Amino acid sequence: MRELKIAFIGFGNVAREFARILDSRQEYLAQTYQLSWRVVGIATNRHGSVTAASGIDLNAAVRLVENGHSLTQLENAIEIPQTNSLSDYCKPDIIFETTPLSPLDGEPATTYIRHALERGIHVITANKGPIACAYRDLKNLAQAHDAAFRFEGTVMDGAPVFNLYEYCLNGATITGFTGVLNSTTNVILSGMEAGLTFAQGLHEAQQLGIAEANAEYDIDGWDAAVKMVALANVLLNAGLHPRDVAPHGIRHITTEDVEKARQRQAAIRLIGRADCTAQGIQIQVAPQEIAANTLFGSLQGTSNALTLQTDLMGQISLLEENPGITQTAYALLSDFLRIGQENY
Repeated sequence: MRELKIAFIGFGNVAREFARILDSRQEYLAQTYQLSWRVVGIATNRHGSVTAASGIDLNAAVRLVENGHSLTQLENAIEIPQTNSLSDYCKPDIIFETTPLSPLDGEPATTYIRHALERGIHVITANKGPIACAYRDLKNLAQAHDAAFRFEGTVMDGAPVFNLYEYCLNGATITGFTGVLNSTTNVILSGMEAGLTFAQGLHEAQQLGIAEANAEYDIDGWDAAVKMVALANVLLNAGLHPRDVAPHGIRHITTEDVEKARQRQAAIRLIGRADCTAQGIQIQVAPQEIAANTLFGSLQGTSNALTLQTDLMGQISLLEENPGITQTAYALLSDFLRIGQENY
């Protein structure tokens, strides 16, 4: 049995759902993967930061945070002065990084990840910002310090996009990809097809918890653009930054536009496209009218889809139907098990 010391930077909805999965599958993971774990630290901005060498009760931590209390109330907990010092205080094997951030600059997640990797600590993140803004640097840093850096949950929640590329397409080359990757705009547009106004569709997305009160980042295409850059940096070795993309969002799409498309048996979706050209890798994000009976045109609600173009396997498509927080939390589990099975 291998025991891994784990710590959390950020303990929001995704991290807490992952904590529930770990607790509920503890016996199964021990029997199937010969893995156990001990939580030695949790760092948050709102609920305090603590460490405990003997281990933290995850269920107790979840209850405290969801009831608005400080993690310092945990038994045997020692308070840590600042978030970035977590890895120095508790020296975990793996850090799960799920903090809020600005995806256009990747902070503060990139700083947290870099700090851990420099100390040889494996990092699993669900934040797309660092992959879009600093992937090469972080990848090289991880390799230099013999640390794992995994990020399956950054695009399409728990769908195995990066694992497919890394483990299942040996000998093949990805030459481009196309995707519908922003759930908020998809909820709005498919809602408008069902008779809702733009504002009503946005309200529905906010009620589902997938859109912020200020949803401009989604509506104007930046979320999709950052995901496209993250994908390009990993799948195409692009070395791009979100500032290299000029997305066009759905802000100006009207009910009339949606209805005219419907009459043509088509649908409007916010589509991202990455192509390898003679001028380099080109990324476009914009609303497009496409046939309603196609993969992208048929997407409803929070569903996402991605089609990879390859040289030897043709097109490969992944469809994720109405994902929620559990799917993103699963990505953390998938990455955790991958590290547990590899020899570091």
